[in-house]
Amino acid sequence: MPQADLYYSADQTLAPVETLQAIQTVIGDFDTASGVCKGRAHRVADFLHSHVFLSLSMLPKPHRDEAFARELGARLAEALKGVAGADCTINVQIRFDLIHYTTVQPR
Repeated sequence: MPQADLYYSADQTLAPVETLQAIQTVIGDFDTASGVCKGRAHRVADFLHSHVFLSLSMLPKPHRDEAFARELGARLAEALKGVAGADCTINVQIRFDLIHYTTVQPR
């Protein structure tokens, strides 16, 4: 299950939940085995330059290599361009570093 943390400067008018849903759709369309994506949006009140930054964590899998990350990153950046203001920087960081990861479901 991927985890997306979306940070955006307070001058951006994006809709956080809809943007996280769009991120989940892009990931699911590109990697059908990924499952649902946990997402959190963080509006940054204090900032120097307008930005949208997506940090995405996925479990490492044999098919998730550098080419996979490059293509998925490009697709996510393109989706974020559609919701971000014209004068901002968009960054996408993809990590495959959650090798020792535990999930517990509450009752």
